[in-house]
Amino acid sequence: MNKKRYVISLFVVFVFVFLYEFLVHWFLLKDIYTQTAQLWRPEEEMNMFFMFMSQFGFSAVIAYIFTLHYEDKGIGEGIRFGLCIGLLLGSIDIATYSYMPIPMVLTLSWVLASLLKGLGSGVILSLVYKR
Repeated sequence: MNKKRYVISLFVVFVFVFLYEFLVHWFLLKDIYTQTAQLWRPEEEMNMFFMFMSQFGFSAVIAYIFTLHYEDKGIGEGIRFGLCIGLLLGSIDIATYSYMPIPMVLTLSWVLASLLKGLGSGVILSLVYKR
């Protein structure tokens, strides 16, 4: 593993994940969250430090996994990797419908968002962590 490229990749993916999740959750899904407000903490009680750490941890782990199996095969490698990550995350999102009283549209939105987050992260990794 090239440590310098790993660190750069981690931070570029983190910036993408941070901005992407901000867009998805604070703008695109805001109306659904407002309609289901009884399920969520009030905004003033939300601890963004934990969200930030979660996004950083996600970025660090997937960047590390990507470097372990890196084959320098271009963007296709990033798409395949990102698809696997997105499907993994999406499969976890599907479970939330079984134990949370949320609308199916929210569950499906999370699944799609996770799939796109995985794909975007994989593509970014393939573009940044290259020889």
